[in-house]
Formats: sequence, structure tokens, C-alpha cells
Amino acid sequence: MSDNPPLRDRLQRDLTDNFSVSASATLAALIALFAFARIGDSATGGLLLALAIAVFVPYAYEQFWPEEYAGAAAAVWTISAALVTTGLFVGIYQLSLDAGAYAPGIAFVVTVTIQYVVAALFMRARQNA
Repeated sequence: MSDNPPLRDRLQRDLTDNFSVSASATLAALIALFAFARIGDSATGGLLLALAIAVFVPYAYEQFWPEEYAGAAAAVWTISAALVTTGLFVGIYQLSLDAGAYAPGIAFVVTVTIQYVVAALFMRARQNA
């Protein structure tokens, strides 16, 4: 037998450990999805932006961020990270429009890569200080 807890228990623990982060990221992702759909010409771009915010912002917070915030501070951190992610995504999307249909994918991959690199560098700098 395996020592792994059931999937239901793992999902519940993951969603409730940092509920402020999860809820804020989900709300920010929905807002970004609808906003990008209004201004962008690609439904894929809006979906990938929402995915970058809803999935990768909380993951970066849980895995790389050296401090754990509670309540409102965690929500503010998440909204700030979502705004930075949105700015990166839109900027890279605009720069890669020459790639045609690949522009949303390029923006997604580059944005997520920058998220992880910055979070990892910040974590390393905080640990060495």
C-alpha cells in the first residue's frame, strides 16, 4: 500500500492552505480573461493569460516565495503578481504579433518562464542575505 493520501484530501489541503492566494488568483484570472477578450483579438490569448495567473501565480507563491503571508497581505501579493503577469503577457504578446497564431503561446511560455526565474532569484537572494 502507498502512503499517499487520497486525491480528495490532497486537493482540499492544497485549496485551503493558501485560500487567500487561490481565491485572489482565480478572481484576477477571470477579470484578465474577460478584459483580454475585450481588447485582444485572440480567445486563446485570454485563456492562456488566465491560466498563467490562476495556476502559475499561486504555484510560484507556494514553491518559491520565501515568506508566507496571511489573509489580506496574501491577497495583495497575489493581485500584485497578477498585475505584473498581465503586463508581461500583454507586452510580450504585442511584441510577438508578427508570429501570427503563435503569439499567445509565445507570450505564455515567456511569461511563465520569467515568473519562475524572478521568483527563484528572489528566493535565493533572500536565503543568502
